[in-house]
Amino acid sequence: MLPVSLRQAAVIAALKRARTLSVLIAVGLTFGMAQAAAVNPDQPIRLDGMELFFGLIPAEILRGHPSDHEERSMHGGVPRGKGVYHLIVSVFDAKTTTRITDAVITGSVIEAGMTTQNQKLEAMSFGGNVAYGNYFAMSNPGPYEIVVNVRRPGEHKTATARFQYWHSQR
Repeated sequence: MLPVSLRQAAVIAALKRARTLSVLIAVGLTFGMAQAAAVNPDQPIRLDGMELFFGLIPAEILRGHPSDHEERSMHGGVPRGKGVYHLIVSVFDAKTTTRITDAVITGSVIEAGMTTQNQKLEAMSFGGNVAYGNYFAMSNPGPYEIVVNVRRPGEHKTATARFQYWHSQR
């Protein structure tokens, strides 16, 4: 049995180590959350008088819909395989907040060191609303660079939103 002063010193040392470890864990979690917030953009993404909202849905979820569900047949059907995501973009006029339903939109997903995937984001209607989307292979958590090009009818200029995105590894 240790004398009281040595036991107290051992307890104090253990508490200091625990406090230091707690601080390091808190800093690590804060840094990780700050990094994700800095990479995944706030929404809406504002550009050239428009507001863009985006979402990514794993294809596995869409495969789980009944065979007659409208999302099962969009864009030629839900692709097979793991790591496929459905990119959905909704576009609004920033001044009027009216949904833009007649734009020409393309999307690109770029993973560092990998081939760029380019797709037309096709207009799709669900629940009475129009959004644009298509499927992209995104089997790693990221980062991915996502590029969305929007050209409104009667416009010669194409507006481009470019941002980094991470998704959680499932």
